[in-house]
Amino acid sequence: MIRVLPSNIANLIAAGEVVGRPASVVKELMENSIDAGATTVSVSILDAGRTLVQVIDDGCGMSASDAALCFERHATSKISQAEDLEKILTYGFRGEALASIAAVAQVTLKTRREEDEEGIQIEAADSRILSKKPVAAPKGCNIAVSNIFYNVPARRKFLKSDAAEMRHIEQEFLRVALSHIDKAFALKHNGRDVYNIRPADSLKQRITDLCGRELATSLVDVATDTDIVKISGYIGSPAEARKTPGNQFFFINGRYFRSPYLHKAVCKPYENLVREGYTPAYFIFLECDPAEVDVNIHPQKTEIKFTEEHIIFEILSACVREALGRGAFGPSIDFESGEVLDFPVMDRVGNFGGSGSASGGNGSYGSPGYLHPPKMDYSPLFKQFEEGGETVGGGAGAPRYVDPNPNYGPLLEEESAPERNVLVLGGKLILAPVREGLAVISIKKAQEAILYHKYFEFLSQERFISQRSLYPQQVVLPSNVYSVILENLERLSQLGFDIRDFGDNTIIVYAVPDGFPTEDEALKDVMDNLAASLDTELTGESIASYAHTLAAAAVKKLSHNLNAVQAEMIANQALVLRATYGNELATKCISIISNEELERRV
Repeated sequence: MIRVLPSNIANLIAAGEVVGRPASVVKELMENSIDAGATTVSVSILDAGRTLVQVIDDGCGMSASDAALCFERHATSKISQAEDLEKILTYGFRGEALASIAAVAQVTLKTRREEDEEGIQIEAADSRILSKKPVAAPKGCNIAVSNIFYNVPARRKFLKSDAAEMRHIEQEFLRVALSHIDKAFALKHNGRDVYNIRPADSLKQRITDLCGRELATSLVDVATDTDIVKISGYIGSPAEARKTPGNQFFFINGRYFRSPYLHKAVCKPYENLVREGYTPAYFIFLECDPAEVDVNIHPQKTEIKFTEEHIIFEILSACVREALGRGAFGPSIDFESGEVLDFPVMDRVGNFGGSGSASGGNGSYGSPGYLHPPKMDYSPLFKQFEEGGETVGGGAGAPRYVDPNPNYGPLLEEESAPERNVLVLGGKLILAPVREGLAVISIKKAQEAILYHKYFEFLSQERFISQRSLYPQQVVLPSNVYSVILENLERLSQLGFDIRDFGDNTIIVYAVPDGFPTEDEALKDVMDNLAASLDTELTGESIASYAHTLAAAAVKKLSHNLNAVQAEMIANQALVLRATYGNELATKCISIISNEELERRV
């Protein structure tokens, strides 16, 4: 039997399209404030929006009759005829925001127009107005949304942690604040100031206020004006690309939108400039005829459709390419550049192979049949390259495997020693004689390989060794990375970190994994990379991914100017790994020039 749904149930269903989480409420209310001509917008949050979302503005306000009417579905002042849909320049236009919010939360609205002597207060819930009375109120609107999803417990149960929900709220706040640099914005969470920004003279100043000076100083402006679209804004340098998304913004006629298609247009010119899996920052504003843009294809108005999208793709890609060229960003001609090291990982039956990336390992930690990687024990001062001695790979020089004690030896050891049969070239290469000929070893890639296997073993055995810092390190993180780190403090402790929250997007690092540098930049880099993968479980695949992330971040800050003992230790350990994992590793950090080839060149 077909029945017409009661209005309250229909409103709950409709609200689900508009209000997905507390961040949706923040978005809708802030956009209403902008449409009302506000110059100052203040957002207060309690318990990541579960308890309260309050938005106060100094806009034009509403009359008593309009204040009551705004809670009705499809009530709007933005459009009056079908033709208006073809030239929408305001944020709200469907008239569903407050009606949807009042269907799933308790709402209190206080508002007054400048010409009115007194304001009006309205309380609404369950899609009904509960009370209406005159009150003293400043010009503008004050909307408090309490107990979101109180009448839809299933929806409330699926909200994420406070840190995750707050991260979404901050993203919505940033999107509105970036597109209106002439207005002041404030965001508070549980009484603590998260953002408090003044009107800005330029987009770059607003980016500095919201995203930090370090990012802002690395930006390159993009600009072009065609008959189809006008493009302006900034793109980040390849060096500032991050694994964790968070500073990618598109705006069309002042409205934020998402577009995987145009995202490819921006990222395409960055090919060979950033590492795989890293995304550059960009703040790109598009302007075109509103009739050429359809903003009404998504309930939350975050997706749009262009009439000539493929042409805009080519214009945008060319504009970004020109800006990168103007900023003198190009591939670095350097031995150290190249693909990310792809380390072999032990599979579930004890065979080595595959990839050490997140998609590489086949073994599942803790599952039946899982075997730990072999452990190596050797003397750091073993004279492998002396005349008459055997080399790694056979005889007396072959590595010895033991079960109880993992020991890769110290990576760098500051002590004097007699001259060894190794040669360091320019702080980048080690030349070492081996049985087959001459081993040419990349210092940086060898250090990364050694650390990778060290960290991989620690993680596999769940006994990560930490080194405590004499002076705890204070690290300021981007807000999106900061919230992810706070969500995963227990997981990070499994990786060897001891981290405490300091507030204001700042953490205090008391301990790091053994061998990991404690410099601020190294910690920032690894936190950004870890934030991109902390949602996965600690399985065989993620162990390899975490080990690679830690090793790649650590090696950036290690010294490559080695003395004779350090150089021999690096060569010893790299060749031990080569003997263990075969020639696959040799293509990553070791190249062998055969005796025959050396003889031909003499």
